[in-house]
Formats: sequence, structure tokens, C-alpha cells
Amino acid sequence: MTGLLQELPDAVAVRLKEVLPASRTCKGITGRFNLERLKSDAIQTPAVLVSILDIKQAETAAGAFHTFDLAMAAFIVTKDALGLDRDTAAAAMMGALATAIPDRRWGRPDCGQARNVRGQSVVTAGWQKSAASLWAVTWTQPCTFDPAAPDAPLGVDLYVGQSPDIGADHVDDYTRIGEAP
Repeated sequence: MTGLLQELPDAVAVRLKEVLPASRTCKGITGRFNLERLKSDAIQTPAVLVSILDIKQAETAAGAFHTFDLAMAAFIVTKDALGLDRDTAAAAMMGALATAIPDRRWGRPDCGQARNVRGQSVVTAGWQKSAASLWAVTWTQPCTFDPAAPDAPLGVDLYVGQSPDIGADHVDDYTRIGEAP
């Protein structure tokens, strides 16, 4: 169970590094990113820092598998560079990530398609003094902690009926053509 939670931020960071190859730091982190972490962690900019912020159970669509929604964030940290100010760089990076993240599964069979992508500036007065810009791209990443094995049969019974003889009144008219093992 914890494998996904430990591995996903780094797996996402590897893929986002492909989208933003000029990033000097691109890695998974734990928790939120703030000005204190910028100072203490010696982050080289431009940076993309990926984290799981929250987890909540989602509605189970079918079967016995429970699904969860992970609230994910990619924090973008930039500083002024020769010929490019920090806010322009951050906005460009945010746009690239906002288009790269939707529908991504990050190469993991236990993840569904990323959705609900949002971007926002999280600059505060303290950030203005630090000469850095902080933006966040957030999204929902559906997942399961107990995925079905790739070759495992689905627990489904399959019936065939012919219209107009369908519905609850005609259950005895159905032909079973497959059943769960």
C-alpha cells in the first residue's frame, strides 16, 4: 500500500523532467513547499517539486476494489535569470505542466488518469523578498492500493438478452454466456 505513496511523487517528477528538461531540480518531496524549505533545502532553480498533499476515498465504481483520489501538486520555483524574470519563467513552466499532466497515469497500473488540473501563484510577501516565485499546478490522481493482476479474470457474469424481452420482467429469458470464476 505505501509503495504507491512513496514512489508516485518521484515517478511523476521523472516524467515532468522530460517535459521541462532545463529544470535544475525535479524531484518528489513530502508535504507542501514553502519559503522556509527553499532556504533550508538549498533548491537549485528552476525547480519542480512533486508531492501528494491529501488522500480521500473515491466512489467505488464496480467490484471489490476501493479507489482513492490523491491531491497532487507540482510546485514550481523560479528566480530571476539573465534575460528571463522569475514570473515569466514560472508562468511558462506552469503552462507546460498544465498541458502535460491531464490524463497521465505516470506508467503505473495502480493509477487512473490525472484530472482536474489547476494552476495558481502562491507568492506571498515573504516570497517577494526572497527574489523567488512559487507557483503550484495541482491535480487529482485516481489510484487503487489493490490493483487487479494484469491477467486476472474480472469477477463478472455476462448475460445476453434480446430486445424487447429485456429488463427485470425477462430475467429468466436471458442466456448466461460467461461467469466469474
